[in-house]
Amino acid sequence: MQLKAILQHAFDQCAFYRKKWTEAGVSPGDVESLDDINRIPTLTKAEIQESLSELVADNYRPRPLIRDMTGGSTGSPMVFYYDEDRRDSREAAVIRHDRWTGWDIGEKRALLWGAPRDVAGGSRAGRFRNRVLGRDMALDASALDEPRMRRFCERLQRYQPAFVVAYANTLTLFARFVKDAGLEPMRPRAIICSGEVLTGEGRALIESTFGCAVFDRYGCREFAVIASECDRHQGLHVNAENLLLEVLQDPAAAPDSGGEIVITDLKNYAMPLIRYRSRDVGYLKPSRCDCGRGLPILELRGGRTTDFLTALNGQKVSGIVLATYGITNIDGLRQVQFIQERRDAVRARIVRGPGWSQEALDTLIAKVRAFLGDAMAVEVEFTDAIGLESSGKYRFTISRL
Repeated sequence: MQLKAILQHAFDQCAFYRKKWTEAGVSPGDVESLDDINRIPTLTKAEIQESLSELVADNYRPRPLIRDMTGGSTGSPMVFYYDEDRRDSREAAVIRHDRWTGWDIGEKRALLWGAPRDVAGGSRAGRFRNRVLGRDMALDASALDEPRMRRFCERLQRYQPAFVVAYANTLTLFARFVKDAGLEPMRPRAIICSGEVLTGEGRALIESTFGCAVFDRYGCREFAVIASECDRHQGLHVNAENLLLEVLQDPAAAPDSGGEIVITDLKNYAMPLIRYRSRDVGYLKPSRCDCGRGLPILELRGGRTTDFLTALNGQKVSGIVLATYGITNIDGLRQVQFIQERRDAVRARIVRGPGWSQEALDTLIAKVRAFLGDAMAVEVEFTDAIGLESSGKYRFTISRL
């Protein structure tokens, strides 16, 4: 059983789990079935940030590991590691879920993402995947205005990709522009929206503009693809071969109200992530999809959401792009939220952690200005915590323009 194996490995090889589980009075042997998993304490992002070295498995330390980092859509970037075997299984899962849309290896793809370097693959393996597995056009959607979206439309119309991957809010904005401007759109067979909450209104607009089905996807840096729709669109199929996904539900709540999504990576032996709290909200449906794959079906009920911020030059900058590329690698940054109420200023609400310094603040301000303009005023507010909205969503960026 994969779960038992990763639990025993984490206990034997990771000082963090050995200490925490012993203090909680539990051991891997106490988990005899999936029903027993709730005996194991959950893991938070803050714990990973504070105890990173103790979470790397002792027997993997001599090996070359892949260092990765989450974006900041939760306002709090985090470093983590995995090995080449886990990289390959992550890639395989993405290809599998991509093929559910009708795309196949070697067909044209377009990626409207944060930056081409992120989607094209900076490593040798990433470049190989780009050349052989997909004929990719990568468009930098980190900031959008009408001239850039017009150029995107022209390039995509000429290229005619079979398959498109994009941030949900970015593609919604792009679809609205294409429709309002009366431009000739691309005609892909399928579009995957990920990275942000896909609303029903956004799905309808994208489908009507580009004339194809939209497939919702839930994923994150820590685990790559977590769950995706198939062509029946009856919910998100959990990547259960690689991940154990739980929903922590209040026993007093209605059965279908959902709860926080908690994930265990069954394949990351270099740095086990056991019962990791995502801070997203979902519901595991009791039924299975008509497609016959038999995988658990997830329905997202909330989570992270972002607004577009407006740069001094008028470009719209996606909050998810700022989260991914603007606030990573800043020491001591525990959490941050950006609020824009004027065209010439943004307010940064900051929760400081160990290692915070004036240099960290200067770096943060410089990165924000790199996206929004050198003369953008950045007003700083230090706070002890940044709470969720009444909807249960965390908003990394808020625009009140």
